[in-house]
Amino acid sequence: MVKTIVSEALPGLRGVLSTREADLDAAARDFGNRVRRRPLAVLRPADAGDVAAVVRFGREHGITVVPRGAGHAVDGQAQARDGIVVDLGSLDRVRPAGPDAVAVGAGARWDAVADAVLPGGRTPPVVPDHLGLTVGGTLSAGGFGGTSHRHGSVADTVHDLEVVTPDGERVTCSPTKDPALFDAVRGTQGEHGIITRATLALTRARGAARRYLLPYHDLGTFLADQRRLIEDGRFDHVEGQARPAGDGEGAGWVYVLEAMAAFDPPHEPDDRALLAGLAHRRGAEETGTSGYGDFLRRAAPLEARMREAGSWQDDPHPRCNVLLPGRHAEDVIAATLAGLTAADIGPGGGVLIYPVPTERILAPNVPKASGDAVTVLFGLQRTAPRGEPGTLERMERGNAALRETAAGVGGVGYTATTAFHEERARRA
Repeated sequence: MVKTIVSEALPGLRGVLSTREADLDAAARDFGNRVRRRPLAVLRPADAGDVAAVVRFGREHGITVVPRGAGHAVDGQAQARDGIVVDLGSLDRVRPAGPDAVAVGAGARWDAVADAVLPGGRTPPVVPDHLGLTVGGTLSAGGFGGTSHRHGSVADTVHDLEVVTPDGERVTCSPTKDPALFDAVRGTQGEHGIITRATLALTRARGAARRYLLPYHDLGTFLADQRRLIEDGRFDHVEGQARPAGDGEGAGWVYVLEAMAAFDPPHEPDDRALLAGLAHRRGAEETGTSGYGDFLRRAAPLEARMREAGSWQDDPHPRCNVLLPGRHAEDVIAATLAGLTAADIGPGGGVLIYPVPTERILAPNVPKASGDAVTVLFGLQRTAPRGEPGTLERMERGNAALRETAAGVGGVGYTATTAFHEERARRA
């Protein structure tokens, strides 16, 4: 019925509007595997004009229209009960836009962007850790990565955007052309429009990467060394993780500082100079060298293992990421991890901890901590085994407590369900 109505109202639609059961079922779920909202139709647009037409149609007829990229949301943000889901995966073109820029459809994934630009010795200044995300979805959230200590969020490295506004108008915006819209759509998860194309900045990509994994037993020392590295800039990439020291309660945590130095062979980095003054456990560090592209894809083997086990597709993923003021990060992280074990993170899960100078996050609506020179991303990348509702409920309670604690110290949730999404979900 909806397909007939839309087809009659939009005879010039160039893409595909599907009401196939398989497409509706796929659009009713996301990576979180906790929320189910079945739409009435799924649009695979041929261009931004199709997106604009469907947005106008939805506005005129009171039908919710929601964009979807790779479906990596965890709280149902890209779902619409009895609405229309716009699958932006069909807008995946990647093409040059000059020596230092690339024009990318919102549905293009970061691995496709890397494949297109790395052979020419170029790379986006910031890319997310998981290259299976779409460019549009990343920009709508803000986007952080290991080079954010130098370049800010992914949203800070974009030249211009093509956007379909909530009124169904197709607009190109930039820092100088409709700057208010340009600022509004970056980091607000679709609240002010659907990004359909982006022109991304490019910078030089070195040929190789040396990755250092440095273990710490003390959280404060780990955080202090991370801060030292983002201040002195000796590494191109700085991140970190917390790993359970054992399986049982009270086993504690090991903190692993991840750093990378990019270089062009045969001019290898000086390991001794790069690690000078750091207080990690000597002799326990891990060092490896790979091609730069292989480093960017370092998360792919974990995803492949989780897919092979069925966990990626079928397990609930109640993930929680917060951005903390640097001065409160140690207390919040320590208190949170003191009550967790490996089972509270789940199989294939992890804990992210890494700092970004707050002044580097320039896009005004990209989330950041308030009142501190450093914003620390603290993420619980949880996996709840399917068929264990008690485990899932416990993880969700813990996530809610962490968000409340973060808010109490001037922090903010990152890619959490905002009031906008909660209202849209209620209406959907």
